[in-house]
Amino acid sequence: MKCIIIGLGNFGIALAQRLTAMGYEVIGVDKDMDKVNGYKNSIKNTICLDLNNQQAARNLPLKDADLSIVTLGKDIGASILTVAILKQNGANRIIARAISDLHKTVLEAMGISEIVQLEKEYAEFFATKTELPSSIYSYQITSDYFIYELKLPSPFIGRKLTDIQLEKDFNLKLIAIKHYARDEEKGYLRMELIETPDENFIVSTNDIFILFGKRSRFRSLARSILP
Repeated sequence: MKCIIIGLGNFGIALAQRLTAMGYEVIGVDKDMDKVNGYKNSIKNTICLDLNNQQAARNLPLKDADLSIVTLGKDIGASILTVAILKQNGANRIIARAISDLHKTVLEAMGISEIVQLEKEYAEFFATKTELPSSIYSYQITSDYFIYELKLPSPFIGRKLTDIQLEKDFNLKLIAIKHYARDEEKGYLRMELIETPDENFIVSTNDIFILFGKRSRFRSLARSILP
């Protein structure tokens, strides 16, 4: 998949490096030549461009890219202008960062439906971590329902699934388990995704449970295991 990332600030470069590691063909774009040169070894392609005009946009393969991500986080005006230029030049899919609710409203008015608000999203993630410290990742389905990836705390380790009763006691649906077992030949932990674990499955320290349910039920789980 080909991806254009516009803005190589802290978020932009971290995203570009992560997507590159995942196998994306990433083009990183910034008007600062120092940034472009500084990250050319960790991103497949970097280009120095100031997208404040139409002519600059024509130097990018917007119609060939699967998605274009605008990560600009300081100048709302530059972000909005960049999004407008991308739309006018036929970008296929645009994801934009918003740094305020007003910024988000303007982007939505421009027809952008995929909007990232880092501060709000990280605040939500951090709040979740304070409630359930063993959580690794959470995904909000609705205002009430979430999917959590978490390690079960020590009181659950060494117990069978039949003894835990997550669905009966906490009304949490087990979707799958990421089970890590040591590969004796290669000497490292190997992950196996278990979609339908046996009721006699024994929970180990490294297992990650993927659970679905109401946030209030996850809170109940947290309260039941906290001292």
